Amino acid sequence: MDPNECIVGDTSETTEPGKRDRYSFLEFIYIFFFFAIAGWIWECSLYLIRDHVLVNRGTKYGPWVPIYGYGGILVILLLWRFRKSILRVFLYGSIISTAFEYLTSVVLEYGLGVVYWDYSDEPFNVNGRITLVSSLAFGVFSLLGIFVFAPAAVWIARRLKPKTRRIVAIVLCCLYGLDILACAIFGFNPASGL
Repeated sequence: MDPNECIVGDTSETTEPGKRDRYSFLEFIYIFFFFAIAGWIWECSLYLIRDHVLVNRGTKYGPWVPIYGYGGILVILLLWRFRKSILRVFLYGSIISTAFEYLTSVVLEYGLGVVYWDYSDEPFNVNGRITLVSSLAFGVFSLLGIFVFAPAAVWIARRLKPKTRRIVAIVLCCLYGLDILACAIFGFNPASGL
């Protein structure tokens, strides 16, 4: 096995794009950014529709919401082996993502002194950090992540020439690193209007 490959499920491979059972480390970088940028678009769209204002919803300054990237990778790593059961992926995805959201909320509030979401006004919430509606949405996003988003990110990566694929991944990682540095210098993005 190539040392740059991470086993996601079985070790058998197929030639069908997006269906093989392992993603390379480089492909995980693309998956992370695909999820993080899609999460940013999702979050910004929600605020645009609800409040009629464009808000940069991420903790960083760039067009990404890292919790979606890290959460997406977590879901793929933990649930790939259950991909033959849509119900399991949905249920486990809801549970894992909800726990991850709760933990992230605690770390952001007590570790960094920021609150990026508060579900206190919504029914079936726990300490304003999680809510039933978002938990169910996470189940749907887990299904989309495993069956649509991750394969799409990998499909995009595989369309690029190997050298270009590496350069794009390096540029994305450098931009993300610079964003983290900007947060260390100037503080985290206040999630204010653009």
